[in-house]
Amino acid sequence: MRSFPLALPLVIALSACGPEPAPDPSPTPSETVVGPRTLVPAGFNDMELGPKIVGPQGPEVSGTLVREGTTVAEIVSYVACPPPAEGEEPAEECVPANQADDAVYTYVHRITPVDLADNLDTPMVFRTTRKAHGFANNIGFDREQAQAVLGEGYAIRVQEDNGALAWRVEVSNGWSAGEELTFFWQSTLPPEGPADAYAVGTENGRAVGTGPFPPEEAADDDGSAEPARTD
Repeated sequence: MRSFPLALPLVIALSACGPEPAPDPSPTPSETVVGPRTLVPAGFNDMELGPKIVGPQGPEVSGTLVREGTTVAEIVSYVACPPPAEGEEPAEECVPANQADDAVYTYVHRITPVDLADNLDTPMVFRTTRKAHGFANNIGFDREQAQAVLGEGYAIRVQEDNGALAWRVEVSNGWSAGEELTFFWQSTLPPEGPADAYAVGTENGRAVGTGPFPPEEAADDDGSAEPARTD
């Protein structure tokens, strides 16, 4: 039988010249969901506040937090401007138009549960229902009140969740009707007006109400954000 010594190298050479395999497809990027970010709470009694902004309802705005027609808690809110500079005369009320561009405004909310038939149905979280525009990364509550109301060893976790803010009562002896707790947060934007932007969450659902809230931030042509005009 005659042999063909060149046949095998020829086959190998032809195989090497064949088409290269297609590269693996690149993975499709998926949307990133940012989870709650736990913050370090500040003490309300450590804050130095300036005069309050006076709106159509006066220096404070009173309202109720309602779920399915039932009032779960009362809410009293106000917004304070920065304290006057050293040597400056304090004003009786705050006018945002007279404030510096880098002014920080303090949003204060006093929450009081009402008398409910179900003792378990007490507020366990207070939160904003939308993004807190201009949030200045300062948030907290009245620690002395919290200890008196919630008991020794209480725990309130404060979080930023995709722009919204939450104060979660995680350890307590109970938050009873008629007991007031004060929460606060700061924004680089003054309030636009009352908005359905606040809620308390209970074991039986969420009760929503109104309070002063800053406007949305408008985007410049270059994509950067600036406060939306309110005039």
